[in-house]
Amino acid sequence: MAMPSRGGIVTHHIEDIATLYASYLSFVDNGAIFVPSDRVQNLGDEVFVAITLPNSSERLPMNGKVIWINRKAQGNRPAGFAVQIGQDASGQRIKNEVERLLAGKVDSQQATYTM
Repeated sequence: MAMPSRGGIVTHHIEDIATLYASYLSFVDNGAIFVPSDRVQNLGDEVFVAITLPNSSERLPMNGKVIWINRKAQGNRPAGFAVQIGQDASGQRIKNEVERLLAGKVDSQQATYTM
C-alpha cells in the first residue's frame, strides 16, 4: 500500500453506529468516509487513514482521495473532509464492513455531516 504524497496520514476512530451513519457518503462511487478535522486538505489530495469502526479495536488502513470538504463547522456539520474509499482489497473490506454495520440505514433520510 503506497503512502500518500500530499494529504498525509490521519487516524480516525468512529465510536458508534450513529456517528458512522453521519460519516458515510453512500452516494459516492465505492463510498466515502467523512473525517472531522481542522487539518487543511484540498480536493484530490491523497490521504492515508487508519480507521477504527464501531465495536472494533482494529485499525483498518485506507488509501483514498479527498472528495468533500467542510472548511468550517456549521450547525451539526463539523469541519473536516471526506475520503473516497479505494478500490483495493483494504478499501473493499472497509466498504463491506461499513455497509454491514449500517444495514437498512444506508439510504435513510437522516442528516449527515455532508448533506
